Amino acid sequence: MVTSKGMNWSHTEAQAVRGAVQPVAVLPGAWPTAAAVAWAGLASTAHRMRHGEGALLAVNLSLIVFHGFSVTRGLLLAIVSTLTVGLMYAFNDLHDAAADLSNPKKDRALIAAYLEHRQACTVALIAGKLLTLALAFAALDGWATAMVALVMFANVVYSTVLKGVAVLDVAWCGLWGTLYAAVVGAPPGLLLLVGLMTAICHLFQTLDDRAADAASGIGTTAVRSMLLSRTVLATLSILLYVVLRAPLGAWALTACVPFGLLFVAGNPRTGWLLTKVYFGVVWLYLLGVAHALG
Repeated sequence: MVTSKGMNWSHTEAQAVRGAVQPVAVLPGAWPTAAAVAWAGLASTAHRMRHGEGALLAVNLSLIVFHGFSVTRGLLLAIVSTLTVGLMYAFNDLHDAAADLSNPKKDRALIAAYLEHRQACTVALIAGKLLTLALAFAALDGWATAMVALVMFANVVYSTVLKGVAVLDVAWCGLWGTLYAAVVGAPPGLLLLVGLMTAICHLFQTLDDRAADAASGIGTTAVRSMLLSRTVLATLSILLYVVLRAPLGAWALTACVPFGLLFVAGNPRTGWLLTKVYFGVVWLYLLGVAHALG
């Protein structure tokens, strides 16, 4: 098992990194830390959105719209979904801060903030998770609360244990996506589809991060070998076909699109973005069918 060495960075090392960026806040007393922690939590989500991530949040929001919930319940589910995904992004960035120094796609100011204020960020994350669980329990129901707890647990296990375990890293992210969609009560067939889409997209992302992860000693499926990555993607594409065969008929053969894009897209990031476009079309079609059938 290979994990990030970020938890072992000293204050001196973190300060050296921060020297390359401007301080996040300039208020007196404890406010600079509080402001930096708040900024880092928001920036983790904003950075991902700017780079094309956030599809899981879009999945839950679309499920809320098509499910026909009351305005109050729909709004509460949207708030809980947004808080949950934001906290998961923040935990990933906090845990991987030191390793992310090797990744040119990562925000240097964000890395510096997490390294400098690691303890405060940890406390804030724990508090945020407890408050989100409390909100889900008080305003929604036991099912939503349990799913929020499980997806948060899956997030921690991935970052601390499974990120560097080939094949399991991809499979676990698929489970992560399934649990997240379950927060809003998606039907079983759509839950399985969300899991497969999440796993496939994650594999493309790790292929894009292959050099940075290898430099950090993180043995993802992509780092282990291209042959293994292609085999995993082929397997996921077959499973995707099985899931889509009933609702799409012959069009389920389009499940081979992600596998084909691995070879023809030119680079993993382009393949990932085009795969997301394909998934978006399929997802909206299936939601429309489900809505029409009541």
